[in-house]
Amino acid sequence: MKKLSFKIMALAFIAGTFLQSCGGSHEDNTETIEEAPVEEVVVETIEDDVTYMLPSPLQVVSLFKNAGLEYVGGITNPKENVNNYNSKYYQKLNFGVYAADMAYAITNNQSQESINYLNAIRELSEKIWMTDVINSIGVAERLEKNVGNEDSLVSIMADLQMQLDDYLDENGSSYAGSVIFAGAWVETMYLALNGNKNDNEKLTSRLSEQSYVVENIILAVTQANEDKEYDDLIASLEGIKSHFNDLNGDVKVLSNEKLDSLKTAIIELRTKIING
Repeated sequence: MKKLSFKIMALAFIAGTFLQSCGGSHEDNTETIEEAPVEEVVVETIEDDVTYMLPSPLQVVSLFKNAGLEYVGGITNPKENVNNYNSKYYQKLNFGVYAADMAYAITNNQSQESINYLNAIRELSEKIWMTDVINSIGVAERLEKNVGNEDSLVSIMADLQMQLDDYLDENGSSYAGSVIFAGAWVETMYLALNGNKNDNEKLTSRLSEQSYVVENIILAVTQANEDKEYDDLIASLEGIKSHFNDLNGDVKVLSNEKLDSLKTAIIELRTKIING
């Protein structure tokens, strides 16, 4: 089996881009991060090593928000569900779901929701032995200190995701990153499809671009599927990918009919994931 390395890209880039788009001023105590000139999906193969680099949940949520996605309360995965996930498979997937929900809350300045989802992530991190990721950068303390400061909250989320990426890579658990990101991506798509209520052309275009992302998620999860434990997840993602099949030639954007069928497929997989 080739060595798998899973990288979450463009964290600093999207945080910087998001903050710039907000047009907010920065006080001296505002946390800032550097921009990085990367935003595309990349798959690199070097001899027997395969590196999958995909956009972070924060990046995807921010791209959708900047395309006009409006915040809808009450549609994220309830925090109370965290106690229902007993297998490592669902713990990893829902770690990703809650990371996406946290990004959704942060980019919509829902400070208390952000803290609630951090607590859910913390509980799951203990179950999948990643507590050090949460503790290493003092996320909880920084969130509480910066309640109401949207710029800093975005920075904190970016730091958390970069720490997760490094932790998984250093501990030889990059395969887990692909499953975590799969859960996060499904949740971001669910949020966007449920928030696209006014036939927003820009948001529809951003949703259509996700065909490249799901294709690379499938490649990454397949590479990690040595014990065949992710067969059902891969099959569901393949089904979702099929809804993008008409995007070729002059057709660059999903039709309303395709959006509806994609939404149905996303809801079906998302329901399986959050129900554990």
